[in-house]
Amino acid sequence: MSRSRPIILDRQANRDTAAQWCRTAPAGTVIEFRAPKRSDAQNSALWGLLGQVQRQRPTHNGVPMTPELWKAVFMQAWGAEVTIFPTLDGTGFFPMGMRSSKLTRAECADLLTFILAWCAQAGLTVEHFDDALNQTEAA
Repeated sequence: MSRSRPIILDRQANRDTAAQWCRTAPAGTVIEFRAPKRSDAQNSALWGLLGQVQRQRPTHNGVPMTPELWKAVFMQAWGAEVTIFPTLDGTGFFPMGMRSSKLTRAECADLLTFILAWCAQAGLTVEHFDDALNQTEAA
């Protein structure tokens, strides 16, 4: 087993392997523990919700919006570091910064809740997708 790839602590054999790697790792080795990334259901819910926002609010402060741009706006408002840059031709913008694919399940659930709260405050209609919201620690 290669030590350069991630190992998921989802069964005892993987835990044993990780423990062995820790026991035999050279001094100065860095070990990183991360929570599981967002689920596929959460990803679908996020993009479905962003699409609903974009259809109901196709512009924001005069700027034509895409679901990707709405994602950047919401992630920035939620507290993630995001910078929006103008395109080379000056006809639009694109986001750079924290990627939603790096969110943990709990973070993604928080972001979805944040977007839903904004939608309710802004009077937008949102279709039902509670199952994806509830997958913070499942699976």
